[in-house]
Amino acid sequence: MLSSPHPKTRVTRTAGLILIAIAITLGAFSPLALSAAEPSTYRSLGRLTGGMRNRFSFMFASDSHLGYGPANRNTELALEDVVAHEKNIAFGVVVGDITETGAGAEYELFKGLTGDLPFPVMGAMGNHESKWQDPQGSLLASGIGPRNYSFEYGSWHFVVLDSTYPGQTIGTLEPATLEWLEKDLRAQPKTRPVAIFSHHPLLYEPSRFQDSDDAFASLLDKFPVRAVFCAHGHSFITWKGQGRDFLMTGALMDAAYTVVEVNGNSLTAYSVKVSPEGRERQKALEVRSRYWNTKKDPALNPISLFSAEPEGDVLLCNLSLAEEAEVSIGINGGTYVSLGTLGKGSHTLPQDIAGQAKGFHRVRVKAVTAQGPFYASREFGKSPYDLVHWRQDLGSAVAGELLPRGSAQVIVGTRDGKIRLFNIETGLEVWEYASGSPWGGGVIDGNRLYFGTAKGEVHCLDVGRGTGIWRASLDPAGFSAPPAIAAVSGGRSVVIGSSSGTLYSLNAVTGSKLWECKATGAIVSAPRFSGDRVTFGAWDGYLYSVDAETGTVMWSLKMGRQVYYAPYLSPVVYEGKVFATTPYDTHSGGALLAAYDLSSGEAVWSTRWPATLLSPSISRAGELVIPGANGSIYAFSPSDGTPLWRMDAGSTLFLAPPGPGPEYVSGGYRGLVTFLTHDAKTDFKVSDASLFVSPLIARLRSGTLVLFADSQGHLAAVRFPN
Repeated sequence: MLSSPHPKTRVTRTAGLILIAIAITLGAFSPLALSAAEPSTYRSLGRLTGGMRNRFSFMFASDSHLGYGPANRNTELALEDVVAHEKNIAFGVVVGDITETGAGAEYELFKGLTGDLPFPVMGAMGNHESKWQDPQGSLLASGIGPRNYSFEYGSWHFVVLDSTYPGQTIGTLEPATLEWLEKDLRAQPKTRPVAIFSHHPLLYEPSRFQDSDDAFASLLDKFPVRAVFCAHGHSFITWKGQGRDFLMTGALMDAAYTVVEVNGNSLTAYSVKVSPEGRERQKALEVRSRYWNTKKDPALNPISLFSAEPEGDVLLCNLSLAEEAEVSIGINGGTYVSLGTLGKGSHTLPQDIAGQAKGFHRVRVKAVTAQGPFYASREFGKSPYDLVHWRQDLGSAVAGELLPRGSAQVIVGTRDGKIRLFNIETGLEVWEYASGSPWGGGVIDGNRLYFGTAKGEVHCLDVGRGTGIWRASLDPAGFSAPPAIAAVSGGRSVVIGSSSGTLYSLNAVTGSKLWECKATGAIVSAPRFSGDRVTFGAWDGYLYSVDAETGTVMWSLKMGRQVYYAPYLSPVVYEGKVFATTPYDTHSGGALLAAYDLSSGEAVWSTRWPATLLSPSISRAGELVIPGANGSIYAFSPSDGTPLWRMDAGSTLFLAPPGPGPEYVSGGYRGLVTFLTHDAKTDFKVSDASLFVSPLIARLRSGTLVLFADSQGHLAAVRFPN
């Protein structure tokens, strides 16, 4: 716990913070009704208490990684330094990687370290929360605050964005978030300067940590955003983009933070690095006051009238420049190719696209002026409809896995809390249901659909009509994976795991709770039912098998030596054996693939593999098929673990095979996929956004279709190539 340098004022400050918390809870701030989504997703906090000051400072920090011993100590050292040396702090923002793994106890460490500070501290999601034990941000929302929010202080408008995606390190600003951001900014006076915070760096050319630069750049062209504060890289770095200033902060786990001094419409940021020997404080960024004029502002994008039209293997790029600029072009996130200095006026810039796969691509043009680099982009197609059967925009990124209903329909959930049933052949929507919170994927049993949400509710719908039957509110830690259906005495039960580490069993007819079983780590994948057992893995490193009737743990096995190497993905049960995997662990000799006896938990066989193995499944031929994070797909003998075959492709984002074979799909980075069979492979560009969700192969009378969903809200049906 931090000690205040002014002990006599501790009670007063603590009481003040309590009053602030009560004011937030009672709605003392002036909220803007900008979104129909749950309050923990998007919120306006209005003007913070004391926010009329013209001169003030705030703490900008990130990456405390609490839960890791050295990080705990260095974070405390940094916060003690803030209290001791920075006397005019109005508030603090810690933009992600607050915790090491997103565990509830780690969030409590954060609350303990910041609770006695003489200013309020707000948090945000980072990839260390979303990748491990808090995929949907439910623990953060229930204990720290909303995932996206805005507020006013002084003359400034501040916006904090969630740039994470469940289960991933790569970030994204999904369409619903961008829509909320635009509404929020549009509600502000044009004279009010804006600062935006995001965990993943935005418009950072040296390394693209997220896939939303194009959409974000177009928003910057419309609004008076003056500064963008980012993190993730554990370094103090500044850069420019769209005429704006960007700053990455050092990490609290390294006893580093940023203090920003605000004077009217100007701000100056200082990097601070603390050590037992002392502190180092240096100016990192200065943003001067200026008037925003949407017609004459020199920071406005000089690129206009940009178009991109393919003609065979040539892409004709046309644009107009408002001033002389150094121009370069890049395709699909590749290296920018310099075209030299171009003058004011119209230009036609042909580009060779002969080496690009069929599909949807994106071309980006960069124009560097005295104000720094500016960007514009356009999507273009290279014979995409040779394979694309249909494509539509859902308005929000897909969450959870695609769930087939028979062979002709699919159920899709999006991060804005909508659940839809589509006809696979036509792409037409059959029904839509608003769950109020992102689902984690579902399971169908007869005419009923069951699923859990990030809000901690379990829903039961009539799957044919999309109407609710019952809803149970269970766990504020939320559900981020599908449930399983178990056969028990008297009927059927719904079994689902939460980020709190609790496995719940509910009566499938009424939704009443039958039992619960507690693990010590988050459960973020679907449990498996077979015989009289429910088997699941958790982020505590254990694989569990429990009695489906009572929830009694029949056996548990530690598979990973640390949380990072836990059997967190769904196992598969086949012929009386449980098959499970762990991530790659150099210290232990590789990724672990193991088979255990379902009844006793005794090891049948195990092997170490030189690449991370993801979710196992059983093929039509009775093979144990597992995708590797390197993009290869492997097959093993279920009886003894003997490798049978492999298909090689580029690295993948897909956690599970899209079907039981013999056709497979790998890939996903920047929307590039590889269709695989034992005889051939074909690349296709679904989009230039991340494909975080595993595809679904549907075999129809008209042919085989593969459904893909990208991070920018597109759902596409693509014909599997001959």
